[in-house]
Amino acid sequence: MLAEALDHVKNSMKNAKGGKGKKKSMSQLSKMQQQLNQNMQQMRDQMQQQGKEGNQGKSAKGQSMSEQLARMAREQQDIRQQLQQFNNEQMKNGSKSGGELDNISKEMEQTEKDLVNKRILDETLKRQQQIQTRLLEAEKAEQEQEQDKQRESNAGKDIPPGYVKALQNYQLMKNKQTEQIQTVPPALNYYYKTKVKIYFDQINGK
Repeated sequence: MLAEALDHVKNSMKNAKGGKGKKKSMSQLSKMQQQLNQNMQQMRDQMQQQGKEGNQGKSAKGQSMSEQLARMAREQQDIRQQLQQFNNEQMKNGSKSGGELDNISKEMEQTEKDLVNKRILDETLKRQQQIQTRLLEAEKAEQEQEQDKQRESNAGKDIPPGYVKALQNYQLMKNKQTEQIQTVPPALNYYYKTKVKIYFDQINGK
């Protein structure tokens, strides 16, 4: 039975070789893991039902079950490899989540062994739930990191366009008006010259 399951895994891997798509995001990996967990729970229920009915793995139904278990083992392996690829890129970018993702990968590898050995125990399902929870936490952390990067990229863009130029134009206009006030006609009497000087001193903060 173990040899048969291993053959199914090898054949599935051969068929999938060269057909890997683009790198998955953490959100996609989380959804893939959730679907796999649901399939494993259904398989566990099916295996328990067969045990009650006395059906064994040598029946036609049992062979189909072996194929399903092998396929799920390959799916878990694919998720784990995608997670490791994601983790490697995060580590290059200076992320501190590498250790946690490594732990998730190890738990996934244990699940692969359980599936290859046609074993879905309560412990297996509990582990799958823990994996799912950690993936959701990693997904949340990824989203927060993206939001932080977005805020940083938008820093400095809050100043309205043309604000600096408008301030410069205002300063030039003020200087021009000041020069005009200083240029007092000779015919202006001393009283008005004094008033103009006081006004000029006030606008210049003297």
